[in-house]
Amino acid sequence: MTEPVYRDIAKAIRADIEARRLVEGDRLPTVRELAQRFGVPTGTVSKAVDILRADGVIVAKHGRGLYVRTFGRILRSSPGRLSQSWWAEGKSIQDHDTSGRLRVVNVVVQEEPASEDIAAALGVPVGAAVLTRARRFAIEDRIVQTATSYIPLDVVAVAPEVAYTGPGPGGIYARMANAGLGPETFRETLVCRMPTSAEAEAMALPRGTPVVAITRHAYTGERRCVEVNTMVLDSSAYALEYAFGA
Repeated sequence: MTEPVYRDIAKAIRADIEARRLVEGDRLPTVRELAQRFGVPTGTVSKAVDILRADGVIVAKHGRGLYVRTFGRILRSSPGRLSQSWWAEGKSIQDHDTSGRLRVVNVVVQEEPASEDIAAALGVPVGAAVLTRARRFAIEDRIVQTATSYIPLDVVAVAPEVAYTGPGPGGIYARMANAGLGPETFRETLVCRMPTSAEAEAMALPRGTPVVAITRHAYTGERRCVEVNTMVLDSSAYALEYAFGA
């Protein structure tokens, strides 16, 4: 079966990049110029561009055009990233994923009423105020993840640093541990789905790019849930790895 023309165009542009006729940082011709080159409508070229953007091969810079970019997938390796030996030493969980890659984090901390699901997990009444830590992570100028943590206010009372935008070395888990409420076990639920319009806008996702939605519950040794973290990952930016014992 013959592939759609837009996929052939995406392959042709990718071939130019692999052959180094185009290199990282080069500006691509405009969509109109590419349409003239391949003799197709601009809409067909736009579909090819969407594929290459989703693969991290090119990036659209607002008002400046399309540029070549090579983006190595982020390896999100569990359970190592959540091990106490990691964050207790003052290391960031995100450092486990991205190491020395340029990372920018935007953090908004506030109180919000707990939804039914969050309330049930944290053991608080529906509508009760909980602390939220909403983050947006950008790696090498590409927004790759949004995440919101929900924390009971009595935990905040004994570990007030968790309400800071910068909670200090080791992040909020280290601060909880200092207060005797450090998480010892975690449970993550993963769902692959299409993004909502708000999620697609927040991460500037190309059309057709799915996301991986992850919900993590953090438990103390007494099985108390001290955090619910809802994350949305750009599926084209990550590789998820899980190690299991026999």
